[in-house]
Amino acid sequence: MTFKFNVSPQSRELIDTALSWSEQGVSIALVTLVAIEGNAPYPMGSQMLVSETGEFIGQITGGCAEVAIADQARLAIKAKQNATVRYGLDSPYFDIKLPCGSGVDVYFDVGLSTEILRQIHSQLSSRQAHIQSLDTTIGKVDKCYRPTPRLVVAGQGPILQRLTELATRTGFDVACISQNSATKTLLKAAGFNSNSITSLMKVSDQQKLIDTLDRYSAFVSVFHEHEFEVPLIQSALKSKAFYIGALGSRKTHAARCEALCAKGVTQQQLDRVYGPVGIDIGADTPAQIAISILSQVIQQMNRSSSYHSNLY
Repeated sequence: MTFKFNVSPQSRELIDTALSWSEQGVSIALVTLVAIEGNAPYPMGSQMLVSETGEFIGQITGGCAEVAIADQARLAIKAKQNATVRYGLDSPYFDIKLPCGSGVDVYFDVGLSTEILRQIHSQLSSRQAHIQSLDTTIGKVDKCYRPTPRLVVAGQGPILQRLTELATRTGFDVACISQNSATKTLLKAAGFNSNSITSLMKVSDQQKLIDTLDRYSAFVSVFHEHEFEVPLIQSALKSKAFYIGALGSRKTHAARCEALCAKGVTQQQLDRVYGPVGIDIGADTPAQIAISILSQVIQQMNRSSSYHSNLY
């Protein structure tokens, strides 16, 4: 039997650090949660990276067993031997208790060479998924690393700024199509990389950015002058983006759909557009609206067959 799961988004950061440590000559163990019996605070695919000195990043049990896992990883590194270890229920380490009496199986991989890490890093950087097969004591495990989710947001004002900040902190790669100089100023003041801001008036640059939308990408329009957004949404609908959303009331969305239909967009395509954008939480400030939008993006990312369909 083969167990298949997606590696948590944080693990892409671990690969970057693992490659850096490996290139410096530091021996490492990449530790993966491969099975859960009962409940667990983190899902299968959660990972930790441990160095030969015991330094570690990442979480698997929410703090209950991380130190013990790091110690076991150092032993595996020293022995140059991969291993699968049970913690919690039915574990030989009876002094380590997990919430709700659960048990987890953790795989210690000490065989990741610099070359393998470079390959994984290269594929993720080129926005390709990477599948790694492992032989563990619980059976064969296929774990899939996905590229960092990307959010392209277009429009103006403080909603765009707050959405950009929240998405960046949540682990998205973010790029903006800015409607005016005032919005650019807001983004730069918030510390957003100016190289990731495209002017609305540069049509060729807009199209280049829209062309980057893939199955790991979302597009959100937060325009107030909605005529600007129609060609952008039309282009986004030609992509494999897992999410497309647009700000505005139901009346505004109806007018938007009419304008898109006039350009030849089909009803099936229109059904992909979330409008009014965001989960209804009664949001009434830019920050709250940004939270509602990002929550819907994440919800659809985690549910989307388009986002997951090419993994196995």
